[in-house]
Amino acid sequence: MSILSTDYGKVVDLSERVAWRISDVVPPGASLDFNRSFMPSAMFLGRELPFLDQREKLKLNQIYGASYAYLFYFVEAYIIDMAMRHAQSELYGDDDTLRALLRFADEEVKHQQMFQRFRKLFERDFGSECDVVPSPQAVAEVILSKSPMAVTLVTLHLELITQGHYVDCMRESEDMDPLFKSLFKHHWLEESQHAKLDALELLRLRREATAEQVQQTIDDYFAIAGAFAGLLAEQAKLDVVSLQRATGRSLEPAEVAELEKAQARSYHRAFLRSGVTNTLFLEFLAENFPGALEGAAKAAEAFA
Repeated sequence: MSILSTDYGKVVDLSERVAWRISDVVPPGASLDFNRSFMPSAMFLGRELPFLDQREKLKLNQIYGASYAYLFYFVEAYIIDMAMRHAQSELYGDDDTLRALLRFADEEVKHQQMFQRFRKLFERDFGSECDVVPSPQAVAEVILSKSPMAVTLVTLHLELITQGHYVDCMRESEDMDPLFKSLFKHHWLEESQHAKLDALELLRLRREATAEQVQQTIDDYFAIAGAFAGLLAEQAKLDVVSLQRATGRSLEPAEVAELEKAQARSYHRAFLRSGVTNTLFLEFLAENFPGALEGAAKAAEAFA
């Protein structure tokens, strides 16, 4: 399996070859093209809503894209903390492992800065305020209170979906704003290395785990996923408010409900279903956490 056909030293070597600077992605003077979509059509269910015209659908797509980028910024708050904890355990251990984990944390901070720079461009030129779910640090504390294997398993899930989204949906899209597409190309280049580190760390933890700890990992993984589903549903509601603000149109209650449902489905499919149906993730579960496969199948059905 490709996420395991490596070691810590090889991950560092490859990370150095694909390294990039924020200024390469969002250079000084950059701007977004608000005549183009941000999210690919395959990931945007708002395109199907009959009560929105094309201008409103484009606005919603851009709001969704900005929120999608923010949510990666949001989850990277806990991932940085997690990576630093793993690195701390190797402080007097293997040098390659320590270097790989410190680079992991450093690159996640870089991703946060990249998404912040994008957000400033978006807020400068979109034309109205768009709300996002608050308190990434508070959510990070809740996630990090769970078992270390579960936290790392959730991280593997998230980093594999970044690859799937870019490769399967974004890379060949001709409709997306080029700068927005570039964000996720560069994000994917480094997250593909981080997924390998997640897998290596999970195997290290799994070797020493008891049956009870493995079951706790599975329970915690689905608990975190369930909590995240609620967070995504909240973001969907905020998107509807942001759309009405951006268009100056007050939607009917039935339209609000249908729009919230479509947005929540878009988020749930993007962040949850695409993980529990990812071939590499399912192979990893089958080999190391087979007790999670039934729950993954149920989650895939729930978030279809």
